[in-house]
Amino acid sequence: MYILHCSTDAGDPVELRYDPHTSELLNPDGTPVIAGAADGEFEMATAVSPASPGRKTNSPRNLKIQLGLRCNYSCSYCSQSNEIDTATVTKTADAAEFLGQLGDWLAAPPSRIEFWGGEPFLYFAKLKVLVPELSRRFPQASLLIITNGSLIDEEIIDFIERYDIEIAVSHDGPAQFLRGADPFEEPERARWLRELWRRRGPPKRMSFNIVLTAKNRDISANRAWFVERVGDPEVALSTEGAVAVYDTQTLGGSGSWSAADYAGFRASMIAGFVGGDALRFGTILEKSRDFIDSLHQHRPSAALGQKCGMDREDELAVDLKGNVMTCQNTGAQGKHGIGSVAELAAVRLDTSTHWSGRECCNHCPVLQLCKGSCMYLEGDLFAQSCENEYHYNSAILAGILKRVTGLNLERFSGDIRRPRQGKPFPIRVATS
Repeated sequence: MYILHCSTDAGDPVELRYDPHTSELLNPDGTPVIAGAADGEFEMATAVSPASPGRKTNSPRNLKIQLGLRCNYSCSYCSQSNEIDTATVTKTADAAEFLGQLGDWLAAPPSRIEFWGGEPFLYFAKLKVLVPELSRRFPQASLLIITNGSLIDEEIIDFIERYDIEIAVSHDGPAQFLRGADPFEEPERARWLRELWRRRGPPKRMSFNIVLTAKNRDISANRAWFVERVGDPEVALSTEGAVAVYDTQTLGGSGSWSAADYAGFRASMIAGFVGGDALRFGTILEKSRDFIDSLHQHRPSAALGQKCGMDREDELAVDLKGNVMTCQNTGAQGKHGIGSVAELAAVRLDTSTHWSGRECCNHCPVLQLCKGSCMYLEGDLFAQSCENEYHYNSAILAGILKRVTGLNLERFSGDIRRPRQGKPFPIRVATS
């Protein structure tokens, strides 16, 4: 049980008690802060680890197809940078062969099919083979592509519309320089992005997706930036959350935050909850609703899988040669190649660790919001990623409390254990 040290706007102290393992948030008198419904019924998560590997099913709910890891950008915090050399190199002809063999191993229609790069539209020739046939075979499946938006043109927009593909454009608004060139600074590319929004935004089939960094931590400033560039106050936004750290360059660069950065971000998030800008980001709104639902239904921590979902057996990432990977951001020719669709029963997810296998996650007050950060990171890379997620989710919790109760969350106390790293962290954890 953790103590949430809060205050009213008048400065009066209020202490709430919260248990992330039982999802109980209690007032000082022991009554629930948010009145609960009947306890929910939950499926317990599978706690994967190298010693207890996860499996994959031939009836995936979500099928992620990796087209290749080639990209025309060089993001300063790329989640694929260490994996590019381990990706399977394929040709357009391999897309047809992939389709030809699909019926040999796929036992049921997926609910969702995602196409991943690198930059997916560098592989447009492959997409033009895959998408029409998969759309024909699985008409009920939703289709998704995440792109940096730099290659969008009339042909691609027509293709997206024809097959009703959901599009997320990765763009960091005022901190786009951390990714690469800003397509909004090039008139022709900007025109096509606005056209894509005009044709796909209103039916809610497009959004802009930002990564939060120390250079990009003001929620309201981000929204204002996109409203101005797109020319629509209803522009759909989402965020991957705080930047994760996948290599040492990111660890010493855009993945690092100062104490002042974290404090400024927290203030921005709380202000965004009060004014509503934060809730214009679909992922923040969804996370907030999920947390409140956890309190209503007393969701146990044992029901929590990883935030990415790739620990589940029905989440499957494959390349066009039928190799199975830890996730779509990894390469099958390295340690993250975990088997083949030809022998799915033999696939073992032995590259990752469920949050329950990490001491810091078991002793974290924002576990229900964070759900474990990246499941395959270790050492300093995991420690910094965890630190960024901790502050991101703490800020969201503070925003929820402010909006729902009017209270100001000052700090946590209790048995909080942070991961160790080779450099000191700029954090302060209070103890009771």
